[in-house]
Amino acid sequence: MPASQAGPKAELVWRTGRLPKPPRGRARLRRLFGSALTVILLAASGVVLYLHFHHAPFHVTSVAITQSTKNGCEVDVTGRITTNGAAGQVSYQWVFPRRVPRPLSQSVVAGQHTVYVTAAVEGQDHGSASQKVTLQVLGPDQETAPTAVVVSCR
Repeated sequence: MPASQAGPKAELVWRTGRLPKPPRGRARLRRLFGSALTVILLAASGVVLYLHFHHAPFHVTSVAITQSTKNGCEVDVTGRITTNGAAGQVSYQWVFPRRVPRPLSQSVVAGQHTVYVTAAVEGQDHGSASQKVTLQVLGPDQETAPTAVVVSCR
């Protein structure tokens, strides 16, 4: 500031012991801007905290048999379990004719949308036979994917 403008303000502070009041419109605008900035920062903080701590529940969205590969006298069957990408545990079982199903489970990490599981279908004796194989998801949601595989042994 030039010395001519600083003089009267400094003299006023010296005499009264107080700073001169800013114009009323400016003070009101400053208070309004400060309040608006506070509300915006609080809202932004709330959104950040919600996104950081809120996680969608784990769900299975679909199940399918994706591949059957012949391997000698057995067929390897691959199933695909698709999830919503949340972290969790998926329980499933392979169902074969004349065999008791054995429940299995697989951990799924956050961001993982697909789990691949495999099972071996073994042939018996000589010749070929068609078998129905079913992948059953037991939890957290129930889904089923059946397929028929042909097992041939020589």
